[in-house]
Amino acid sequence: MFTPTPMHHVGISLLSEELTQASLLLARYGYFAPDPLWEEMEHLPENPQQPYVSCFASARTHLQKILDFLEHTPAAGQTIPEQAPTLEQLLELETWLDRIWQQCSSRAESARRHEEKLKDIHHLEGLLRSYQSLDLDLGMLRREYRFLNILTGTIPQENSTRLREAIAMIGYTLTEVSRYEGLLHVVIAGLKEKEHNLKTVLKAADFHLFMLPEEFSGHPGRIAQKLREQEQIILQEQRHLQLEIEASIQEYGQRLDQATQILLAASGLPQFGQSLRSRGGLAYISGWAPVQKIDALESTLKHGLQGPVIMEHHPPDAKEQRRAPSFIHHANWLQPFTVLVRNFGIPRYREIDPTWFFTISFIIMFGMMFGDLGHGAIIFLAPWLLPGKLRKVRSVLLAAGLSSMLFGALYGSIFGYEHLFPALWMPPLSNPVLMLKVAFFWGVGFIILASLLSIRNDLVENQLARAFFDSRGIAGLLLYLGILLGGWQWFEHGSVDAWNKLLLFLPLAAILGYKWKQQQSALGERLLVVAIEGFETFMNYISNTLSFLRVAAFGLNHVALSVAVFALADMLGSTGHWITIVLGNLFILILEGAIVTIQVLRLEYYEGFSRFFRGDGHEFRPMRLSANDLLNPKT
Repeated sequence: MFTPTPMHHVGISLLSEELTQASLLLARYGYFAPDPLWEEMEHLPENPQQPYVSCFASARTHLQKILDFLEHTPAAGQTIPEQAPTLEQLLELETWLDRIWQQCSSRAESARRHEEKLKDIHHLEGLLRSYQSLDLDLGMLRREYRFLNILTGTIPQENSTRLREAIAMIGYTLTEVSRYEGLLHVVIAGLKEKEHNLKTVLKAADFHLFMLPEEFSGHPGRIAQKLREQEQIILQEQRHLQLEIEASIQEYGQRLDQATQILLAASGLPQFGQSLRSRGGLAYISGWAPVQKIDALESTLKHGLQGPVIMEHHPPDAKEQRRAPSFIHHANWLQPFTVLVRNFGIPRYREIDPTWFFTISFIIMFGMMFGDLGHGAIIFLAPWLLPGKLRKVRSVLLAAGLSSMLFGALYGSIFGYEHLFPALWMPPLSNPVLMLKVAFFWGVGFIILASLLSIRNDLVENQLARAFFDSRGIAGLLLYLGILLGGWQWFEHGSVDAWNKLLLFLPLAAILGYKWKQQQSALGERLLVVAIEGFETFMNYISNTLSFLRVAAFGLNHVALSVAVFALADMLGSTGHWITIVLGNLFILILEGAIVTIQVLRLEYYEGFSRFFRGDGHEFRPMRLSANDLLNPKT
């Protein structure tokens, strides 16, 4: 519940010929995570699964491409074969899939060519619309003449008059063909002997030459008819191709479903990776399994394999603990909180899983900072009002809404109104100093608990020096208690007694000594680094504690915003008053609610997790049979 599930390191010895079946059994069982055998490679040099894995990868690639092209989804609920396919069976399946993919690839290429032809036709139809007003053979505008020069192109509309007048002076004419988005499509004609005088004029008028396509031969109407006929032919070919694809689905659909199941049964062996090695006819598999699943795992292998199986297992030793995966399981309603914890990291094996610590403190702090019975009710009802969009964070909203409602009842606030019912405790603005004191002591408790969790994590990892003398260990905790006691004496009596000074000095000296031993640099640099780290340790405890005053500050801010909304509303008439109340509450609910959430996460991550949660573990990822993983492999 508070730590990852206890794991055992498992070693499985078996006959190489039964590897494929063993991989299916382990993947079907779902509680075995392979562990790479880097150290044993010299003793076990062979990699027996390489031909099988290569064939599997090729078959899977072909299957993915075929299913994507045919837009076929394998039928759900089919039974995975009890026996894993042999290499020969896998080769036979890969050959068939390759042949089917060649057919699909040819059709895919035909479909691509059809799309390109249709795109070209639509482009030509768009160009032709600019010349449909001409009652002549458009091919005449493309020909080369001995004495006549004909140019087609575009110019800005505002330049047409000046260009017409300019080229008229050298014996050329300008004919407007069409207008589109500020441009004129024009035809310019004149004698070739004056061509050298034309270029400068056209450049000044921003004329852009446009060569008519080769397809534009004949009258525009006739060209349009030919393009429509070509389009109909291509559309007919597309329909015929679609019928062929549908026929392929009917012909191969059931076989493709079977191929999916066969590849699922074969998908276990590739998941071994470097955890599988062999020598001769014997193979060895290394991995991890939860302690409570060990007996069932051994029973599954011995009953499912015909040959002998030897399974050894032991708790991870000090060297293996860093490799041991963390298997963490929480109830469904905790999953959104788990995701927020995973954003920071995954706990090491045997490290405290902070999900419960995070969940409880998050809910309490959100309510303290956003206490309002009405706003909390809206947050609580939001997952039911918008079930689709908020389904993934439903439990977070429900818990945050309930906490906000609870503190709203304690504060006597509903939609900012504090006179509709008596507060169970007190309105925040009635005693801000008390609110700040509560936040301060909440922060003290939070930091002390985080320090205790840090000490515990160091102890279970046998890091005794760090647990006793680090700034986050026992010495750091004693220093923090000394700071708190010294601060209290200073405010109460104006001085700090000798015992408290000793409580400050001894832990700080232990921390500085530990830091000094860790440093391996030159003397001057060593002194500087240790002094800075000691000062940073001292100041961090003070700043981290004061950081929790924001819990009270946002609780007071929530009330102050409501007061501001009511002040604005009172300046308006009846209709404006209630519109301002509604919009103001929406503003508070959305904007301040988001800010409070961010501030709570900041306190959790930086004042809590950074103190005790290393988060550099790795997740328990067991072998499994998953159609989604098969057809959508992670890159």
